Amino acid sequence: MKMKIFALIIMVLLLTGCVAKENDSTSSSFLVINSLTGTDLQGNEGSTTVFSDVDIAGSIINDNAVASISALTYNPTEDSVENDITYYMNVIVDQIDVEFKRTDGRNVEGVDVPYRFTQPMNWLVQVDAVEEIPFVLIRHVAKLEAPLLALREVPSQGFVLQLVAIVTIHGKDLGGHRVAPVSGYISVWCSNFADPATSAGGR
Repeated sequence: MKMKIFALIIMVLLLTGCVAKENDSTSSSFLVINSLTGTDLQGNEGSTTVFSDVDIAGSIINDNAVASISALTYNPTEDSVENDITYYMNVIVDQIDVEFKRTDGRNVEGVDVPYRFTQPMNWLVQVDAVEEIPFVLIRHVAKLEAPLLALREVPSQGFVLQLVAIVTIHGKDLGGHRVAPVSGYISVWCSNFADPATSAGGR
């Protein structure tokens, strides 16, 4: 009887060592968001605060951002080239979710903040590599809905709506195992900013 109990304990310990390293992951790889950046008021890339113009000379366009992503393994000292880092540990990013919050706690979608949305994609991130993945941060349709639509009205021009975008990256390794979703944050300032002045000879 004692031998059976001892054998059972050994089996439990072995099984414990074989479970996924993260509760929401079945992969030995994981993703890291190095940075989330977009454009500033001058249109320069790499800004940690995105300035979203709801009306650019009468046009409505998306605001895009870039996610700098790395793929790593849970046991870097063990998973070396000599210890079976394989092609199947590389990760395919297959979905990016974007949702919005406000610091004042008013977070009703379609009233206080834009609706959340999902972007399916297919982008390979190799282990120990860094990939710059472009994605849509503010959809053009969001600028035709509350609360951004009101910023286009004359009484609201000059008012800035400050949002926090929560960006969640999903993926799976090339063995078909899901990796743990990872989230990052980026500030988005929305307004009907002044359009660039036309040149003297322009129309």
